[in-house]
Amino acid sequence: MNIEMSFLSHAMVVGLIFRHLRELFAIDPVNYMLAICESDALREFSSPGKSGSFFYLTQDDRFMIKTVEKSEVKVSNF
Repeated sequence: MNIEMSFLSHAMVVGLIFRHLRELFAIDPVNYMLAICESDALREFSSPGKSGSFFYLTQDDRFMIKTVEKSEVKVSNF
């Protein structure tokens, strides 16, 4: 399997995991997409922690997105 296919496979699995989490917490897909995709939807603030990650919060304060460094991600073969 080439790198591109491996990445796409991984991205698809991760997408399914996050979709399942949204379903478990009864988060409406349309409202979720509107909250994170609207113009000026996300506010950025940096973490005071050691990792230096960035956090993004939606304008309605319902969702938070955290960036992660490659070293923080556990990669497994699917």
